[in-house]
This record gives sequence, C-alpha cells and structure tokens, in this order.
Amino acid sequence: MKKIVVSIQNSLMAEAITGMLSDSGEFQPFRIPVGNKKTAVVDNCEMLSADILLAEVSYAVGTTVETRLREVKEVKARMPGCKIVFLCDENSAPDIAREVTFAKKDGLIDNFFYSSVTAKYLLAALVSL
Repeated sequence: MKKIVVSIQNSLMAEAITGMLSDSGEFQPFRIPVGNKKTAVVDNCEMLSADILLAEVSYAVGTTVETRLREVKEVKARMPGCKIVFLCDENSAPDIAREVTFAKKDGLIDNFFYSSVTAKYLLAALVSL
C-alpha cells in the first residue's frame, strides 16, 4: 500500500480525494492542511515516508507554483524516491496550468492532472506511478 500525502486547500475536494484513495485499497492517504506551517508538507512527507505527494497548485497563499516548487525541491532533497504530482484547474487558471506543464516538461515534477479529470482516471494514474 502506497503512502500518499494530499495537500489540497479546498476541504471538500481534499476529503473526496482522500476518501477515494482510501477506499481503493491501494493507498494510505494523509491529508496535510495548507498553510499550517511553511514546512508542514515537507516535514510530513519525510515523517510519513510518503511514496507520493499530491499537491494542489492555485493562486491561493501556500499553493502557488513558486511555493509548491520550493516544497518539491526540499522533498526531493530529503526523499528522492517520493513522486510529486500537481493538481490544478486548467479552466480558471490557465496560466498556472501552463506553468505546471513546464514543471513536468523540465522534470521538476513526476506528473500533473487537471482537476477536471474523473476520479477513476486520477486513481488509475496514481496507481501507475
């Protein structure tokens, strides 16, 4: 069973994704609230020996592309085997979606998904990591 840290600001979305991951039997999800502490995501990934970090990227404080890429750099330094996956909304934030695409292209993250994908697709893609 893979350990996955979920850092998504929208509580409803975070609960839905965490529940789906848990119900799949493939993952042991851990939800980390955004904005708790600057190093919360990184510290929790390390403490939990996370296999995957699923992080929302948006305009909100604590979830910007710059903030997330700083977290990614630190997670990779501490845990090189942890897969990094970003989740963003390509419709309401096309510029963020473009930056996330470049982060994948540049090898800074392992994968990304738009929030418009189905739960089944997201689950299947995460299992394949």
